[in-house]
This record gives sequence, structure tokens and C-alpha cells, in this order.
Amino acid sequence: MSKVIRKAEKLADAILESEEYEGMAKAEKVMDSDKRAAELVEKVEALQKKIDQNKQDEKFKKEMSSLQKTMWENEKIKSFMQKQQSFSKLMSKVNKKISQAINPQDSHHDHEHK
Repeated sequence: MSKVIRKAEKLADAILESEEYEGMAKAEKVMDSDKRAAELVEKVEALQKKIDQNKQDEKFKKEMSSLQKTMWENEKIKSFMQKQQSFSKLMSKVNKKISQAINPQDSHHDHEHK
């Protein structure tokens, strides 16, 4: 097995052990175990499919907006979404570090905008 693959596996293990991933996974289990939260998530997923198939239909978009508001009012879903955002930020930082290592000239340009 190549050195790169072994390191990628170690990175994957570190990600799975991260506070961000563990927090998201726990919040997802709590959310999934709540019947009301699970129903809301299923409705949103079904509605998203309708929106994807009928991109011009404003009725579905308004319904999605209303459902999303209801989701944010559900503490279990809200907790999961917040944990998911934290995990996404971590993954974004990981990807950025890898990109900077591969293209160091991009990292100098990136620092100028901070």
C-alpha cells in the first residue's frame, strides 16, 4: 500500500475521532430517534426531490421555506444542523490545508485576503 493511502487512512481515523464528527454523529442519532424530527427530515428530503424535478414551481420553494423554519424550531434537528456545520468547517479546513500543501503559491495569495 502506498504511503499516501496509509496517511489518508490515518487522516480519516483522526477525522472520525474528532470532536466535530463525534458531536455530529451523536446529534444525528438523537434526531433520528425523535419521531417528529425524523418525519420533518423525511418531508424535507421528499420536497427537495420535487423541487429538483420542478425547478420553476414556486409553490414547492415556499413550502420548503416553511418546513426549514419548522426544522430550526426543533431543538434536535437544530442541534444536528449546527454540529453538521461545525463538521463541514473542519472538513473545509482539512481540504484547504491539503490544497495549500500541493499549491503553496495559492496559500500566499489566500493570506493576503484575511
